[in-house]
Amino acid sequence: MTEQVPHRRTVPPDSPEAAEIARLTALVGERLQRRFDDLNASMNEAIEEAIVDLGDPDLTDMLHASVEGNIATILHMLRHDIPLERVQPITAATEYAIRLAQRGVPGTSLRRAYHFGSDDLLGQAFEEVRQIDVDPDTRLRLLHHLAGWMHSYVDWITRIVLDAHEGERRQVEERSASIAATLVRRVLEDSTGAHHDFAERTGYRLDQHHVAAVVWMAGANPAVDHTDALKSLADELGSATGSSAALFTAVDRSTAWVWWGRNGDASPLAADVVELVLTRHEQARVALGQTGRGAAGFRTSHRQAGAARDLARAASTGQQVTAHGDRAVAVVAMLLHDMHDLAGWVGDVLGPLAADTDNAARLRETLLTFLVSGSYQATGERLMLHRNTVKYRVDRALELRSRGLEDRLDVELALESVRLLGDVLLSR
Repeated sequence: MTEQVPHRRTVPPDSPEAAEIARLTALVGERLQRRFDDLNASMNEAIEEAIVDLGDPDLTDMLHASVEGNIATILHMLRHDIPLERVQPITAATEYAIRLAQRGVPGTSLRRAYHFGSDDLLGQAFEEVRQIDVDPDTRLRLLHHLAGWMHSYVDWITRIVLDAHEGERRQVEERSASIAATLVRRVLEDSTGAHHDFAERTGYRLDQHHVAAVVWMAGANPAVDHTDALKSLADELGSATGSSAALFTAVDRSTAWVWWGRNGDASPLAADVVELVLTRHEQARVALGQTGRGAAGFRTSHRQAGAARDLARAASTGQQVTAHGDRAVAVVAMLLHDMHDLAGWVGDVLGPLAADTDNAARLRETLLTFLVSGSYQATGERLMLHRNTVKYRVDRALELRSRGLEDRLDVELALESVRLLGDVLLSR
């Protein structure tokens, strides 16, 4: 059992007044014991008024059993001067905490219950102290002792019940996550009957628009479980992007699959909003699928998110967000099966432009922007360059290739591949 640190207001056992305070404490305990039923009713009323109505007769009965057990233990300890380290936790109290966790009631309800319950009992004890015939200094010392003693008891018992609550909450989440993961995989495999009761069992509807994502922690320590952080990030992204609901399933300690429900909104997630959220999570990475509808869209968006994630992991850019719907991502993702061959093809197409140098990087950026925008003027506006500078760089890039733009589609795809994947495709 955890060692208890005496509260500073309690009387030390070796102090001159310890024996007298212990005798008076026992007397208060005896007087309270005679009013046990009244104390029990009063504490139950105080707690039921303070916490949210549980709406469940079974939970209410368990609460009453917990209150009765705590009062009985407290009075027994007061009457017989029993230290906390020799007391066993009240079974009814831990069972009540476990049941609350099973019903999804947060641990804050337990804290509030013990706070209001102990205040009520302490008020009853103070009334008894007022009626004891002792000098004012002793009465004040006794009041301080009882307040400190009650503080120590509540600190001890709340740690025990909150530990029980947290342990059960985690088990409930693990069981729920396991069920959800199984159902998700059945839908992804398009298994017979996979849609049946999916919404009821996962809290997520398939008959809506979805955006899927793979969320992970880059460079994560495999010994550290990041599931809670990823879940919190998924909720934050859903809220920031106006999504109606999120379905989260952990893949491993540092990776999760997420779907955000969009109801009737077929638009993609706002990339700038996603990027803004991720600025607060330096280690986090997100690969996004495109918006899809129904079970088929659920699967398709997930496959797209997986492809975007493969591209992000192969890249050296360190980019936090990779969206399948962004320019050239879908095509380049399909070329990842052989990075060696892809790098060779990029080198063949770009020639000296595939060099890992600052000058080649500037020429690649200018040429790609020119091919996408279609004019020197638009390229200059995007890159904040003079039109003549753009023309010079484009001409220089084509001169290095020695082939002009007869194979324009290949050139554009090779440049997009380098943009997305970084220096892993460049020659040194």
